[in-house]
Amino acid sequence: MDKRLEELKEKLMYERNLLLQDIGRDHRVPELNTHGDLADRSADYSQREMLLGLAEHDRERLLALEDALRQIESGTYGICNECNKPIPQARLIAMPTARFCVKCQGKQERLGYE
Repeated sequence: MDKRLEELKEKLMYERNLLLQDIGRDHRVPELNTHGDLADRSADYSQREMLLGLAEHDRERLLALEDALRQIESGTYGICNECNKPIPQARLIAMPTARFCVKCQGKQERLGYE
């Protein structure tokens, strides 16, 4: 494994470990409070929805990190999932979980897939 790929792998593993620690600590979703006035219940509901949204975002990020790590191990990391061409190294450095080259990412976004 070349030095740059090893650095990216370490970066992915570090971020994954931090995220796993944060998920266990920061996203405990409280039970809805059925007592109190409407304003209290509304505030509780809003907080719960926000925490659930954060938890979902973190779950998606964790899946992306683990997918990138699996790709490194299988030797397919850095290959665009759409056109099968190499993803430029600068893009992988900026976004280590990138699954598409810039051109194909643009197509995905225009089609509403990503």
